[in-house]
Amino acid sequence: MSDDPAHLLFPNDAPKPQQPPAVSAPAVADASKAVSPASPAGPVAATKPDDVAAKLFKDDAVDSNAKAVTEILGGFAASAIGDGDGGERARAIEAAGDGLIADAMASGTDTKELFAVVNVIHELQANSLTEPTAEQAVQRMTEGLEVCRAENIADADLDLGRRFVMEHLEKIAPGTAYTLERTGAGNDIRVIRAVIAEAKRRGFGR
Repeated sequence: MSDDPAHLLFPNDAPKPQQPPAVSAPAVADASKAVSPASPAGPVAATKPDDVAAKLFKDDAVDSNAKAVTEILGGFAASAIGDGDGGERARAIEAAGDGLIADAMASGTDTKELFAVVNVIHELQANSLTEPTAEQAVQRMTEGLEVCRAENIADADLDLGRRFVMEHLEKIAPGTAYTLERTGAGNDIRVIRAVIAEAKRRGFGR
């Protein structure tokens, strides 16, 4: 068996997800190094969640779920400031968050659904403190697969979800796949259902 972590949304033979930006945790070896091509060099000031929300939603009538998403992602970025990389990972997290929200709004995604997925990552962020062992990754995948079978989720739908993450979300928000993998959210039935439902809603892959 491959030493690569096994995940329902990220099989061992899938393209290796781009590592930045892992949410929450302090730097762990090279996994925490994030590069944002459009980011200026040098240190950056700590980003407050309200700053992120204000940048993305200038209207006073802000969607509460969308604002909650920016607050969570802003918190991830703020906690990454201390990584000692001049703010690269923090900027990458912000850029990924901007990409996810812009894509959701442009595609008519229900912000309640987007918040639900981001909140699962928030719940599981402690899992990203250390890289999961191969055994832990396989156990997570096995448990997740059992739930999928109980929920009658077809293999074709799982494949659709994988492709939606790797071929679309990873492009508009680099680091999404790595974050889902690192936290274990890629094996969480709530995330799996949401990703598949969104891919189908958009007619992805047709």
